[in-house]
Amino acid sequence: VEASVDAYLERRSFGNLPAIPPSPSKAYGQEVILVSYAEGDVIGTPGYDEIKELESFVYLETGVAVGGRVEHTVDLLTSVGSVIVMHSDEAVVKRDIAKIRQMEQNNKLFILKQTSTMMRAVSTLNFQSLSLGEAN
Repeated sequence: VEASVDAYLERRSFGNLPAIPPSPSKAYGQEVILVSYAEGDVIGTPGYDEIKELESFVYLETGVAVGGRVEHTVDLLTSVGSVIVMHSDEAVVKRDIAKIRQMEQNNKLFILKQTSTMMRAVSTLNFQSLSLGEAN
């Protein structure tokens, strides 16, 4: 954002920016949008605590807390949070992202009050065998 503002208001500052990013990269990072495959009333968030202990963890933003409710994530608006990970070693970032995705798939982000249900992947629902029939 600062570079965009500088391009219009501080041409000298903008001109001091490097033409290309430094190489090799000094750090690797990613925003991980968290998803929930389960739904229910939240009575614990142990996955969030585990995420905060990851080597590449930088920041967690979420609106989910004990006493709240989570639904199956179907789009960005129903995501259950966002995590920023960053580290000088790309392998550490990839490992930590894989750990987060594993926790999501195994429903380890939350402890839910009621029995949660797993959302099945579309490919296992056999939609391709359904026929809409002929319209008359």
